[in-house]
Amino acid sequence: MLPPDFRWHSVGTAPFDQPNSLLLDSTEVVRLHRRVDDGTWWVSLNIQRYDWNLRKHRECSSYEQGKLGAELWAERHQVRLRA
Repeated sequence: MLPPDFRWHSVGTAPFDQPNSLLLDSTEVVRLHRRVDDGTWWVSLNIQRYDWNLRKHRECSSYEQGKLGAELWAERHQVRLRA
């Protein structure tokens, strides 16, 4: 379950029924992206880090699986993300 201080938010061109940005308080930590050419989903983790090399990027089988995986990742890394 997603910790209470994390919340989903829509940014960019995301439809409001598919929020694509996971925030810890007001800091974005995850963003879900959808490719324009083939419609596949991928996720950027640790998006709060300024160094692109410290971010992780993973393909997702669907929006729902990407969102679920992002929530599990946030739960596992919540102590580090809060620091």
